[in-house]
Amino acid sequence: MADRFGIAKSSFHISIRRVSSGLLEIMQEVITWPETPAKMNETCQQFGEKSEFQNILGAIDGSHIPIKAPVQQPQAYFNRKKFYSIVLLACCNSKMEFTYVWTGNPGSTHDATVLRFSDLFQNSNKIPNGYCILGDSAFPIMEWLITPFRDCGNLTQQQRRFNYVHSKCRQVIERAFGMLKCRFRRLLRFDSCNMHMLVNSVLAACVLHNLCMLKSDVFEVPEVNDAEICDDALFARDGQQIRGIQLRQQMMNQL
Repeated sequence: MADRFGIAKSSFHISIRRVSSGLLEIMQEVITWPETPAKMNETCQQFGEKSEFQNILGAIDGSHIPIKAPVQQPQAYFNRKKFYSIVLLACCNSKMEFTYVWTGNPGSTHDATVLRFSDLFQNSNKIPNGYCILGDSAFPIMEWLITPFRDCGNLTQQQRRFNYVHSKCRQVIERAFGMLKCRFRRLLRFDSCNMHMLVNSVLAACVLHNLCMLKSDVFEVPEVNDAEICDDALFARDGQQIRGIQLRQQMMNQL
């Protein structure tokens, strides 16, 4: 890139850091959680128009960002797909705009564990009672996070119907990840080993993605199935999970 623009490599790196820093300064203005009643109602209505679910504030998932093997603890970044990566955890609305992003955890970290590290888990009270987000089987079911029924071959017709609607509603986050990586091909392979720069670059790309979506720059991308299965041992069965199971049952009965 430095050769293409006729500048020194050092100047190119300075420019990358400067642009990333500038984008991170406006991240809180561009990647925003629906906190006000008006914004929550708008988000839920948009999800409701695309599915039969009500009171959905977003869809959450994790995606691997490939990197070079770090110098320190490289085995921690070697993921189940046999390459080095960091995990990008993100939530989006029905328009594929990111409303929450968290990244930097090593690729070997399970999505459920990344969620537990995130401030979304620590501040889950930003999702009021009666509202929830949708996640795949890599996450535990909670009162604010609804996952599909685990298919062991014994699902009822009602449960299969629920899983179909759930998957249809949740696929917006997979499409958002696909669009992010198609827009910014650098996310398919980072040469830098500077973890701070890697994290900032990924977050900056998420900011640019939202800016593109706000300008209606939308294109179709292939569907990607990157699902894991949640190890229930990672999360003890507590009151939150029991209430989540009850909410999922209510949602299924309403279909």
